Amino acid sequence: MSAAARTAVITGANGFVGSHLCAELARLGWEVRVISRGLAPAGAHRLDVDLFSNSDALSAAMAGADTLFHLAGIAHERVPATELDALNRLNVDTTIRLLAAADMAGVPQMVWLSSIKVLGDVSHRPLRPNDPYQPGDSYARSKVRAEQALQDHPARTTHVAVVRPPLVYGSGVRGNFRALMDWVARGVPLPLRHASSPRSLLGVGNLCSLLVRLSEPRSGIFHVADGDDLSVADLVQRMSQAFGRSSRLWSAPPGTIALLAQLARRPGLYSRLFHPLQVDQSETAEALDWRPPHSVAWQMQETVSWFRAQR
Repeated sequence: MSAAARTAVITGANGFVGSHLCAELARLGWEVRVISRGLAPAGAHRLDVDLFSNSDALSAAMAGADTLFHLAGIAHERVPATELDALNRLNVDTTIRLLAAADMAGVPQMVWLSSIKVLGDVSHRPLRPNDPYQPGDSYARSKVRAEQALQDHPARTTHVAVVRPPLVYGSGVRGNFRALMDWVARGVPLPLRHASSPRSLLGVGNLCSLLVRLSEPRSGIFHVADGDDLSVADLVQRMSQAFGRSSRLWSAPPGTIALLAQLARRPGLYSRLFHPLQVDQSETAEALDWRPPHSVAWQMQETVSWFRAQR
């Protein structure tokens, strides 16, 4: 079947990754349908269901689709206890209901976005797909439950590819990465000179390239990263270069930063700044004959260009 004749159903189409994937699939000639309560992105058709519709309605909406890309979910790391039920409903229950609906509709492939956080926030060697689960927060635990439920589901038709990205960046990025960009753009001196542990990152363009590659029927767990691991200090320097300015890094005792993170009720922040987290994507590369098509330098410049256009 040619790419021009293929049909995708996407959840989370208005999110950071989803908007990029919609644009990439449209560029490749796919028919793009989205499950969304909001407006459909340009070139996509919004289906008359939402994530909380029953399996029969979802199955009818997916009829004729080749691939379901399930990208929607709650991604907050600090989820209040009062919202844990909502977290599990969306990240776990909805994921399984979508698989059941896709299987009923005869959709050959489901691609689901998990997270490398299911294996922890720190690694002393690059993490492999068969490493044991070590989730460190409610979000990661919900992803573990969803992964396990997907593995246990008796789907007859639909293959499931689970993708575990590290931190994803690119135009439209939010959260800590965007905050860091703002500080670098404003020339704020950052006490991160000793943040020298390597951490894997992933540009959204490289992620979308892998998602498209996984659109053919295939099951498994797939790790992915840019392949050029950077420490936080390196990241600030690369970001500064893209902004055309010198990096303003200075040294602060790591213990002081750890204490400040505790006082700010963000204990995990210190680990993400000073501890390593690397992803081994060799099995993905070998199984799919795939390599990240975009360099870190190019993706960083694209991200900075977008950031400047927003100001």
